[in-house]
Amino acid sequence: MNKGRLDIAVPARVLVAAAIAVIPAGCNDTSAPAGSQGVLASASPETAAINVVAVTRPVEQSLSRDLEIPATLVAYHTADLYAKVSGYVAAVSVDIGDTVKAGDPLVELDIPEMAEELREAEAMLAAKQAKVRALKAQATTARLGVDSAAAQLNQALSEMQLEQSTRTRMEELFEAEVIPEQQLDEARSEAAVTEALLQIAEAEVARAEGDIAAAEANVAVGRAEVAVAEARIAHLQALMQYTVLRAPYDGVITRRFIDPGAFVRSAADGTTTPLLAIASRGRIRLTMDVPEPAVPNVRRGTRIQLTIPALGTNTLSVTVSRTAWSLNPDTRTMRVEADLDDRGGTLQPGMYARARIHIEAESALTVPSAAIRVRAGETYLLVVRNGLAVEAPVTVGYDNGIRAAILDGLAGDELVITSATSAVAAGVSVTPVLDDDSSPEARG
Repeated sequence: MNKGRLDIAVPARVLVAAAIAVIPAGCNDTSAPAGSQGVLASASPETAAINVVAVTRPVEQSLSRDLEIPATLVAYHTADLYAKVSGYVAAVSVDIGDTVKAGDPLVELDIPEMAEELREAEAMLAAKQAKVRALKAQATTARLGVDSAAAQLNQALSEMQLEQSTRTRMEELFEAEVIPEQQLDEARSEAAVTEALLQIAEAEVARAEGDIAAAEANVAVGRAEVAVAEARIAHLQALMQYTVLRAPYDGVITRRFIDPGAFVRSAADGTTTPLLAIASRGRIRLTMDVPEPAVPNVRRGTRIQLTIPALGTNTLSVTVSRTAWSLNPDTRTMRVEADLDDRGGTLQPGMYARARIHIEAESALTVPSAAIRVRAGETYLLVVRNGLAVEAPVTVGYDNGIRAAILDGLAGDELVITSATSAVAAGVSVTPVLDDDSSPEARG
């Protein structure tokens, strides 16, 4: 026996029916003794019959359930294949349903002007390379000029040192009156000439060094031009490779949009129509949208029982591989995916499936679903307090149609009114009778 349970053996529905049965038609007798605490003793028969209410106490339990939602099989990888360059379709090697390997040629485009542009770029590269070779030869000549000028400078420096030494000796001999003044003047003149020749040699060295610097700069410019020409050729060669559209991975061609002879535009030019569509094989994604109330209970590793009607009634057991984490604000659902192994090749993208997920809810206070009342968007229960019906605002969790989880608003010892009569409202005096059908004992 639950604590605080009323000691009444007769079920509420029987007692209410009996109370109504004993009411004589047109009876207005209200002389029942005041203050009586027994059932039907607090009011006249008419009033007592109306105010007798069935009640139940909240029961703590877990409302586990199976959530069944529609699901769809999709290819693990899919891709729309576009042209990288514009041109005419020369050949289409595949059609829908064809199995292809990664790298297989699918579509070939014909772009004659691109081939001509590539030949022109190759000729320009050859000219740039020849120019660089000529500039390197000029740089080599300039280096030789520097060496020659340096040798002349060394010779001029030696001759100047010799003439300066001779002039010094002549000046000493002239002071000693050993040689005439004319001989001294000749020595001084020779020294001046060698000094001038030294300056000329130094200037020649500077000019030669300037020539080599200019030649090396020209070589650097030539090399840069060669690099630009090579980059242009590499770009054109890459584009030429795009004239053949190849399979990005192993899969099946699922759609085809072109035929030989058609002109197609590059995707870079803004075209919105692909050439082909491909889907991978071997692995399949199971996609489903889980409604918001079940989202907290679905995560990576959650078990799913899967049925694919097109393949019979056999059930597959899979686990959640990933979730979107965030909900779609328009549908209040979260995208959930599971990976399936399709080594047998029986699973096909687009198939419909039914996914059943067991939701193990946390234990919470529960009441009969019929006791839940809603007014102006607010959810509440009617409970009995001091002989009166009182509104108790509550937060309702999962409701399976029989019992509802109450997340907030109940302490657990309330007498919750389950009667659906409209005469029972907040503030009305009531006589509670425990409903055995809703008691824990009655429910086993």
